[in-house]
Amino acid sequence: MKIKTLFAAILAAGLLFSGCRQDEDYVLPSLKVGTESLEFGQLSTEQVVEISATRDWMVRNKPDWVAVDPASGPASSTPQRVTLTVLDNSGYNRVGDVLFSIGLAKAKVAVAQAGAKGEKSKGTGTLEDPYTAEGAREAAAALGADVESPNDVYIKGKISRIADKGTFTEGGTYGNASFYISDDGATGDGEFYCYRILYLGNKKFTSGTDIKVGDEVIVCGKIVNFRGNTPETVASKAFLYSLNGVTEGGGGGNTGTPKGTGTQADPYNAAGATAAASALASGAKTETDVYVKGKISRIATDKNGVEQVFTAAYGNASFYISEDGSQNGEFYCFRVLYLGNKEWKEGDTQIKVGDEVIICGKLTNYQGTPETSAKEAYIYSLNGTTEGGGGGGGQTDTPKGTGTLADPYNPAAANAAVANLTWTSNTEFQSTEPVYVKGKISKIPEKGTFTEGGTYGNASFYISENGATGGAEFYCFRILYLGNQKYTSGTDIKVGDEVIVYGKLMNYKGNTPETVANEAYLYSLNGTTEGGGGGGQQTEVKTVTVAEFIAAEPSNTQKYQLTGKVTGSESINETYGNFYLEDATGTVYVYGLTKTELGYGATNDKSFASIGIKAGDTVTLIGYRDTYKKEGQDDRIEVVNAYYVSHTSGANQ
Repeated sequence: MKIKTLFAAILAAGLLFSGCRQDEDYVLPSLKVGTESLEFGQLSTEQVVEISATRDWMVRNKPDWVAVDPASGPASSTPQRVTLTVLDNSGYNRVGDVLFSIGLAKAKVAVAQAGAKGEKSKGTGTLEDPYTAEGAREAAAALGADVESPNDVYIKGKISRIADKGTFTEGGTYGNASFYISDDGATGDGEFYCYRILYLGNKKFTSGTDIKVGDEVIVCGKIVNFRGNTPETVASKAFLYSLNGVTEGGGGGNTGTPKGTGTQADPYNAAGATAAASALASGAKTETDVYVKGKISRIATDKNGVEQVFTAAYGNASFYISEDGSQNGEFYCFRVLYLGNKEWKEGDTQIKVGDEVIICGKLTNYQGTPETSAKEAYIYSLNGTTEGGGGGGGQTDTPKGTGTLADPYNPAAANAAVANLTWTSNTEFQSTEPVYVKGKISKIPEKGTFTEGGTYGNASFYISENGATGGAEFYCFRILYLGNQKYTSGTDIKVGDEVIVYGKLMNYKGNTPETVANEAYLYSLNGTTEGGGGGGQQTEVKTVTVAEFIAAEPSNTQKYQLTGKVTGSESINETYGNFYLEDATGTVYVYGLTKTELGYGATNDKSFASIGIKAGDTVTLIGYRDTYKKEGQDDRIEVVNAYYVSHTSGANQ
């Protein structure tokens, strides 16, 4: 009984003591900040934050460019003032968190400071502007779950940690490595996962080539958002492009980004050719020849492992090219012919890995494989050399030009212009109105020049865009000399001469595009026209105001260029191209503006709709000065046989 009474007394005393402590001394932990974010300018400055804490507090974490004073403090029933000071920022904009703590209770202030360099770019994924780790994460996340990037991208950073068994020596015989990178080499939320990466040169890792934390790398390859929650590289489809500034062979420049337009002046790179061919339906070919530039990365082999270089039987070669000669981002050049679009033969220069080539021809999507169409492509340039010994010049099978003096046809366009014309006999055939064609003389047929051909006073020759044979050549048949005159002794032409031919074109026998005999002449020979410039029939264009045009003498040989507004609502005829042209000096009547120049007295489509102009537009045109005379009316000065040059929409003025 005594024991029970004693225990009850002790318990009652304990409860009384506990109840008094909870009421008088125990306070729940609480930590609050007066503001949760601060923004600072570029220069060093300070701002104050108020801290409310029920217990002793301290700064648990902060960026190294932020100073906090004081860095700790006691519990207080009133808010305490804490000063945050930032250093000058000569770099990029930066952000960080200042974390306050009283044990389990925490509060943070987000700090942002502008930098002299502004916002740091996350990159675009090219070699020139690689993604940062954050940029790569965002790019992969945007692809959707398990969707690979369509092209190779570049990512730059420092290795922050090696994945478990991530290096070659730890991972066994797979020849790849897995690691994380960040912009500054730190671990945390800013990392990007480089999964099963190959070594420099897109090759397997080998003994002694391990990577380590702190290495600066550029990774090239495809990225994916694995299972929709892990941005990373695609296993064995990415490699170390650069390791601490070293690439395979000390340099490079390969990129998975398509570049170029496929012209001779702007060839596709390997990725551009791959993209162009991939866009075709299976089995389809490009409509016209295109150009692709790169370095030979490897020679194709047959099923027996024999390299597919030139053989006497087939006269072609198969090989791969890339932008820098590495085996990454390759394009397949299948059964390609030799320089000059000819079959390979004994004695021709053999190709090898590292050769720089420009390929010209058709591309195809062969059962899902982008490549050249067999024997419909050739080596246009090999290490800077084209057939004829040099370096390019502009040969293309792509039609260019409109046939005007300002924009002559190239040979391919001249061929295309007559492709659908009919021919019945030497006296019954269709022909174009006179047009201009520009090129270099590629070959002269037997007895083609005046001295070889006798007394006809004309010459016959072929022209191509750069003077090379093969590809698009146009036949200039029985061409007269400068000034539309007959050839005379001492006026011969030669291969390599640059010419502009002016005259009518035809499709002889329905299969041979050429000039109409004796109805075309040399407008220009190596830059010289009759009289040293301007043309054989005074075709030099003079740019004048309307007032100067009105003051000039009528002429069917002198061309004038004028610019003014389409006006005269009562006189505009949008079907026949009639209107008044007005500038600051006066107004003149335009009788029949044509879409393109076809020569004096010729006509073609004159409708405003076909030309693309309307009333109120400012138009530049070229035409001749004439006077319209009608009995009982005043003479009217007109611009006749005018053709369109350019215009500015009235809505944009």
